[in-house]
Amino acid sequence: MSRPFVESPACEPPARRRMLRGLALLGLGLLAPLAPAEAASSAATAGGDPVALLEQWLRDTHGARADFTQSVVADHGGAAQVSSGHFAFERPGRFRWVYLKPYRQDIVSDGSTIWTYDHDLDQVTISSQSRALGTTPAALLAGADVQRVFALGALPAHDGLQWVQATPRNSDSSFVWVRLGLRVTPQGPRLEQMQLRDAFRRTSTIRFSAQQDNPRFAPGTFEFTPPAGAAVIRPDGSESLPPLRPGQS
Repeated sequence: MSRPFVESPACEPPARRRMLRGLALLGLGLLAPLAPAEAASSAATAGGDPVALLEQWLRDTHGARADFTQSVVADHGGAAQVSSGHFAFERPGRFRWVYLKPYRQDIVSDGSTIWTYDHDLDQVTISSQSRALGTTPAALLAGADVQRVFALGALPAHDGLQWVQATPRNSDSSFVWVRLGLRVTPQGPRLEQMQLRDAFRRTSTIRFSAQQDNPRFAPGTFEFTPPAGAAVIRPDGSESLPPLRPGQS
């Protein structure tokens, strides 16, 4: 996977695209289901404990769609980098995360393969989902070994949300922490915000809106076919380029 937040602070457009993809994959790592034991305990203890609320959300939310806005701020200052779009997911592991601004980028997975399509470059990158998500903090956060991989802790409530901080136990992680803000609703907890702090002193905030939990998705929602003429980069590094048109060199 293109590791998130390893680009230069200047974050030129190609690097920023990689950063956007990394953030999307990190967030979508939350789509994996909880282990049965964790799911059972969450049902019994979710009364107001933010960690239990997170476990309950993971257990009860089998799919969702929402809009999002994302901002990235560096400690050294400068304007926030803002992007927006919409996403949908359906467990286990299927998702469609679409950035509309500042660059159109579609990230689609059928549960085994991830396609990343940069529209302005007309380029599709294909990767294995197990390799792309397997080492991200959020992918591990959603798996069976949560407590082994992360130290989970409740934070004070603010902005009307209950907060959980996940701190990697592995000091080699590229993230310092991930914070998840959940709102308690009559229908159960809902994830409304994520904050991610990286090793390069950048903080990203992703806010979700217009959410629909457990919707019915149309057939083909989580499938992708590279557009005709697009360059395709495969997991082995090989690349298929479209044929040159008359007048090109």
